[in-house]
Amino acid sequence: MQIEAYLRRSRLFRDLRSGPHGQHIERFAARLVETGLRRHGVWRSLNVVKGFLRWSERGGRALANVDELSVDRYLRSRARRQTVQPGDRAALMRWLSVLRDGGVIAQAVPYVPTPHERIFEAFASYLRVERGLVPTSIIRH
Repeated sequence: MQIEAYLRRSRLFRDLRSGPHGQHIERFAARLVETGLRRHGVWRSLNVVKGFLRWSERGGRALANVDELSVDRYLRSRARRQTVQPGDRAALMRWLSVLRDGGVIAQAVPYVPTPHERIFEAFASYLRVERGLVPTSIIRH
């Protein structure tokens, strides 16, 4: 219950909640609490989403058009200015999940590997199963 108390006192949360995407931010915060993140993880997740929303607005991107490709672009942009933490991508994936659950953005399109990727995966599987190679050796091959 410390997280709920933190959210009640958090200026960052209040600012985001009072913005144009407030209802989504509230659902996102609830998801963070359900996930069991600690105070710093909740703060970091909210901070990353705030940066993502600003980046999207500056680029003229509508919330309905964000997806995994947008997340990748944002993280590359963010990495030029500051350190990207390992949990930043997970936070943005949770954000996309909340938006998808709310019907704000389209469901993710399943990834279909190219014929070349299927060949490489089959060869990697052969090297792993039949030859007993470790991932670093497979990459070298």
